[in-house]
Amino acid sequence: MKKIPAATPEEMGIPSRAISRVIKRLERDHVPMHSLLIARHGKMVFEGYYAPYTRETLHRMFSVTKSFVSPAIGCLEKEGRISLDDPICRYFPEYVPNEVHPWIAAMTIRHMLEMKSCYSGTTYKKDSTTENWVESFFTTPPTHKSGQIFLYDTSSSHTLAALVKKLTGLGVLDYLRRRFLNSIGFSEDAYIISCLLYTSPS
Repeated sequence: MKKIPAATPEEMGIPSRAISRVIKRLERDHVPMHSLLIARHGKMVFEGYYAPYTRETLHRMFSVTKSFVSPAIGCLEKEGRISLDDPICRYFPEYVPNEVHPWIAAMTIRHMLEMKSCYSGTTYKKDSTTENWVESFFTTPPTHKSGQIFLYDTSSSHTLAALVKKLTGLGVLDYLRRRFLNSIGFSEDAYIISCLLYTSPS
């Protein structure tokens, strides 16, 4: 990964005592930290690691994949492959029931990015009739209209990752590496744990 130029906190307009207060607060509240990095105006003003982690340590992070899915979808839109207001059903007709619920039919990519889908929870934990997590997104009964309620949801992000794979033939990270991650020095060692995303129906 590219090294960000360093500067003192004061050079970037941050009092060192403010950073010290943050660190003491984290320790006081027993927050299980791995690292703390603070940058401003393109300069690294603080970089610290908590044992056993170091600058070179790889460790598992949960839900961070959602932060990569969103720019991947943005890149697809910029390429003209999708519109954020497209219904997601348009891209997975093989999984959409013949009599699809109108709330599912009306759900857009934008709704999913905003975590305002028509579901009150993770769909692949509710539909026991299929092991395909993408399919379960279209077969689980909805609980409300999309675009109305924010509910933290893994299923939407998972289905959008499957959309990236279906349209590009690449996983989210591989697609983003070609778009911009490689050019900014993103770690070559980073990876996303594989699961059942999209496979062409036989």
